[in-house]
Amino acid sequence: MKEAHDHHRVSPEGREIGEQMARLAQREIEKLKAEGEPVECCRTCAFRPGTVPNGCLQTQMDALKCVLEGVPFMCHQDQKLQTVCHGWFAARQARGIKGSKIPCAWDFSPPDDAAAPTASEQEVKG
Repeated sequence: MKEAHDHHRVSPEGREIGEQMARLAQREIEKLKAEGEPVECCRTCAFRPGTVPNGCLQTQMDALKCVLEGVPFMCHQDQKLQTVCHGWFAARQARGIKGSKIPCAWDFSPPDDAAAPTASEQEVKG
């Protein structure tokens, strides 16, 4: 069994940013749950500690850009349903930037090639 930290896309920089993004989102998720909102990060969420997307620098830079610029970040788990990531929503709420847009100096990463595994295929089996 391959651990998330052993995956080729996971890097120390990605884990460091991912840890902060998860911390930010988790606090808001707990607050929203206490208010009765049904908010939960999926198993492969970029905002959930220990997942491959949470430790992938490319994904974290895209997630951060989406949070700051107000661009919807889509769920890794339910790509066919095209639902907005709950972690992204929580991070936007936590920063109080729901309607604001803060431009970032970097571009979004290019799409993976068709041969690359999807986020669901990258999921660490437990």
